Formats: sequence, C-alpha cells, structure tokens
Amino acid sequence: MRRTRELLFQTDTLKLELLNTPVYQLNLKTEGTIFAQAIPVVKEELKRAGVRKLDPVFYISTGYGCIAGQPIISLGFYDFDPLLKDLNEEFRGWRYSDGDIFDLLRHECGHAFCYSYKLYRRKDFRELFRVRGNFFNTYPLKDAYRYNPWSRSYVNPNGDHYAQKHPDEDFAETFTVWLTPRSGWKKVYRGYPNALQKLRYADRVVKEVGCRVPLVEIDEGWKIEPYENVKLTVAQFMKAKPNRYYYRATGYVDPDLKDLFRAQPVRANRRELYSKFMRADAFIKLHKQQLLTRVSYWVGVDTTVVFDLLDKLMTRAKALNLWLEKAQEEKKLVELTSYVTALCVNYKNGGQYLN
Repeated sequence: MRRTRELLFQTDTLKLELLNTPVYQLNLKTEGTIFAQAIPVVKEELKRAGVRKLDPVFYISTGYGCIAGQPIISLGFYDFDPLLKDLNEEFRGWRYSDGDIFDLLRHECGHAFCYSYKLYRRKDFRELFRVRGNFFNTYPLKDAYRYNPWSRSYVNPNGDHYAQKHPDEDFAETFTVWLTPRSGWKKVYRGYPNALQKLRYADRVVKEVGCRVPLVEIDEGWKIEPYENVKLTVAQFMKAKPNRYYYRATGYVDPDLKDLFRAQPVRANRRELYSKFMRADAFIKLHKQQLLTRVSYWVGVDTTVVFDLLDKLMTRAKALNLWLEKAQEEKKLVELTSYVTALCVNYKNGGQYLN
C-alpha cells in the first residue's frame, strides 16, 4: 500500500472513526461476515435434526438474545466488523471466535424452539427443568448467578455453568449440546444421569413437535434495540475512552468534514431535500477531477497525493451522512479547495496530511 493510503486509512484512524460513529450509522450487513455462513448452517442443522417448521428471525442489535416468547434472535453488532471485534475485546474484554458464534446461534435457537412450542407450559418440561412460578418473570435481572461447579445435573459445554442460571438457559444449553453435530452427547454425558435425561428429553420433544407448525406467530414488532435505533456512539456504548487514538491517528478528518458540511436536514421531505440540498460525498465527487488536476499542479505533488485524500473525504462524508445547501455550492467549493490544498501542502513539506 502506498504511503498516502497508509496515512489516511491506517488502523488507528479507522478505529477512531468507528468509536466516534453513532451505532445506527454503522451501515452493517450480514454479507461478508461469519453470520452469512453460520445462520444458514444452523438453520440446516435444525432441519436435519427434525425441527422442520421453525424459521427464526435474526436481526442486528446491541447483544445476543432471543426475545422472550418469540423466535426472534438478536445478534451483537460488534461482531459484524473485524475492527469492531478488536474494539470490543479491547474495551469490553471479550471476543467471540467463529466457533463461539455457531454455538451462540444454536443456543438462541434453543430458546426460539422452546418459545415457539411453549414448552415452558408443559408439565414434563417444568418438572424436568425445575420451573418454579412464571417462566419469564423469574428470570434473573442481573448477569451474576450462583452455580455448583460439581453438579452433574446440567450440561456445561463452555465451562461457565451457564445452564444453572435459570431453567430457560438450562434448556437452551441442553439444546445446544444436542444440536451440535458430532457432539457425542450420549457418550460425553453418560456419567451425568440428570443432564443426560434432559438431552434425551430434547431429542424426544423434537421428534414429537418438530414437524408441527409453531404455536407462536412471529411478530417482528417485538424486536428490542435494533442497531438502527441506537443513537449512542460506539465509544459511548462500549464505555471506551478513545483519547489514545487521537494521538496515533494520521488520517482522522471527521471533525474537519463536520465543520465544512452539515448534518442531513431532518424536517425536509424527500422532494425538498434533493431540490435544496446535496450529499457532501456527491459534491466532492462532482468536483473531484477539477480538484485533482489543479491542487496537484498548484502544490507540486503527485496526483495520487490528492486522489487518495479526496477518496478519504468522500468515504467519510458518506459514512457521516453529511450534506450542503445547493445555494452554497460555490462557497463550499472554495472552502473545500482551500482545505485540500492545505493538507496536500502539509504532506509535501512534512510527509503528513495532518499536523
């Protein structure tokens, strides 16, 4: 990679941009992530195992979970980008491997299966998983839970004794072990009679209801915290202090772009928006060739120095959803030209765009 692009798109800069980006503006997609592989694989595992009518809904949210009473599964937004995964590990202390993601999906599908067929209302389920009182209202409000590390009544695939948190998690963990290909659960848990009984129950209840239409109709209005609604920045969500990156980032232009342009007008309808305003990235692209030839000539730098800077400005202006008034196009072109020229002079004199 040439030096100009290394400066503008280096890792510390990209991390700082992510930390200061509101979660709803991350523009996350499943394509190209582990989820594009894992979701179809786990759905196929369900069908092969006999769960043929259940089709859970997956969406990107602030964490992993299954909406109580609904087969709607949330996925942590921090696992949809490699740098977000790095930041999550750095500031929150954990990182899920690809194998962990598969297990998380199987676990949440266990919840979805339980809710879809209302297993928690069955007498045999309540007796075996020791349900006391309302299945949902008795769920612990905090993540902390007591457990017996020597208990042989629960599966413990990850070594965290999570099945002991609540009957809901007990079944989901049991279902995970049962569903996982080549888990060898009959052999692994043969010395754990109560845990083995629960595994056999999962096997039996799937044979009983797996080909039936679920009792619960999916209502996507129950989605909790879809990432598109989260106004916090990534730094605020992760309780991160990004100060260290300000000193190391060599291509952080977001504050300058926010000074040059404006946020999208919120009160303008679509027709008014595009008649009176223009996207900043489209504006830069419109004048790209003019800026490229003139600035490189005036400053005396190679065109790649200007080209890469303009590419960076367009990329970030689009990510930040910045706009300008069409009535100010001429003024903004002068300001943009001055800004690009100043940064290219910096690069020519000191080998850095930003001082």
